[in-house]
Amino acid sequence: MQINRLKVKLVLKCLLFLAVITGLVVQVHARAKLKTYKTKYYIIHTDLDTDGVQEAIVRMTAMADEYRRRTRGFSGKLRKRLPFYLFRNSKDYYAFGGLKGSAGVFMGGALMAIAGDKTSEQTWHIVQHEGFHQFAHATIGRDLPIWADEGMAEYFGQAIFTGDGFVVGVIPPRRLARLKKEIKENKVKPFSKMMTMTNRQWIKEMAPVNYDQAWSMIYFLIRAENGKYQKATTGFLKDISRGRPYLDAWTRNFGPKIKIFEKRWREYWLALPKNPTADLYDKAVAATLTSFFARAYSQRQKFKNADEFFQTARAGKLKAHKKDWLPPSLLTNALDKAGKTGKWSIKATKGRPPKLICIRDDGKQFVGAFLLKSGRVSKVNVEIVEKKETRETEKN
Repeated sequence: MQINRLKVKLVLKCLLFLAVITGLVVQVHARAKLKTYKTKYYIIHTDLDTDGVQEAIVRMTAMADEYRRRTRGFSGKLRKRLPFYLFRNSKDYYAFGGLKGSAGVFMGGALMAIAGDKTSEQTWHIVQHEGFHQFAHATIGRDLPIWADEGMAEYFGQAIFTGDGFVVGVIPPRRLARLKKEIKENKVKPFSKMMTMTNRQWIKEMAPVNYDQAWSMIYFLIRAENGKYQKATTGFLKDISRGRPYLDAWTRNFGPKIKIFEKRWREYWLALPKNPTADLYDKAVAATLTSFFARAYSQRQKFKNADEFFQTARAGKLKAHKKDWLPPSLLTNALDKAGKTGKWSIKATKGRPPKLICIRDDGKQFVGAFLLKSGRVSKVNVEIVEKKETRETEKN
């Protein structure tokens, strides 16, 4: 009888909590005049204008696709659309429960962010970071340790959106310089301590150095030594997401010598040059411009040369299928960087769409190619061709 009464009390408390939350949602929806949009992976609630809504839909769909592709080895299926609230006004964000001083957060199952009148790259960095927490919660579960959760969120948060996908794995030079300083000054934690941090300890410290270290650890495990540790990393994350103690999971996948592995991590980061992923930043520019080039071609818009393409782009006269819309700011940013990237050309290919090519001063090429399907862009890819490979190709 006592157990039944406790159950009744618990149910009543849950119903009361749901009533309060539901009331809050309705109140904020009404005040902010939020509209709801169902997309492939998300239910988006926002009061942004038409372009803002379209950008959110395009970015969020590509973002979730990237999460799924990169975590396929250890995540489960996304079984329902995820709630995303994007507010023009910060007051509405805070009224909905956003943490004071934050511009975006994942809590209570919902992803929330402040857009302002127009979204910025900083907005999307936050959304990509917090969005991974939401995705991980829905597909991996609650057992992912805090350092791995935050490290992967930062890894995806740094990714560059190109219109038809993301360039993942960039290392911001300023962040690298800061991390090197933190390592040299011994501000980072031993791996054994970092891996056993609880959520409460993380929140209590809320230290930038912890985010830098978590990001760098995940980055090292995924990309160091030409992806040497990728398979072991997938097994490790799969094990700990299923509740296996971190030491057992680590030993099972990497071996027992954590300190030796930590030493390799330190040496790896301290040995990197100032801008080790310059190729990836240039690839992002080429991929973005190829996305717009592909859209124009899909609408039978042709150009004599790259100069004509750039002139048309700067004049805002590039065409695109209405379902292939991309935010104009994406093109503007890429055009600003194009002149510093290299020399551009268009190469006709028999039986296939033309390619947009950028050749850097060091001879390295960024070859942008695309495929069309039913008059729409179906795939965009940029291949990085080394100078030696270019010469061999010319000889053959």
